[in-house]
Amino acid sequence: MEEILFKIIEILKKLDIKPVIYGSFGISYYLGDFKQFEDLDLLVDDKFIDSNWEEFNAFLLSHNFVLINEREHEFLFDNLKIGFAKKSILVKDGIIEDYADLVQYGEVDACTLRPEHFLAAYRFSLKDGYRLANRLKKDQEIIDKIIEYLKVNKIVVD
Repeated sequence: MEEILFKIIEILKKLDIKPVIYGSFGISYYLGDFKQFEDLDLLVDDKFIDSNWEEFNAFLLSHNFVLINEREHEFLFDNLKIGFAKKSILVKDGIIEDYADLVQYGEVDACTLRPEHFLAAYRFSLKDGYRLANRLKKDQEIIDKIIEYLKVNKIVVD
């Protein structure tokens, strides 16, 4: 999956996009491959989802992405589901205070969250009706793994 991520990052660089790697694959940066990943969640500057959506969509289609759900901004790329969302949700939902809280994702041109911010994101997601009905157990397992990671690494969370 990381190989596909690296391909996508190289494609997005053409538009000067430095994505935020989010979701379960994002937290795997800290936890390792703790599950079989079904998708990749990437956060991008809001303009690519809002005012520049048509151009962004056309750009992705021209680079072998296949649009599978326009409302959710989901594509297939190399048989993997890729979801794009607005980066601003991180601040709007209180996951981070500002973008300075993001950290570099390895050696590639991308960012991710700190583990404590992933914990905040997963806790916030439990307020979502769909996630409560369909993902509560899985999300709680990830929350438990993050809490254990924070304890082992002596990271204090407010």
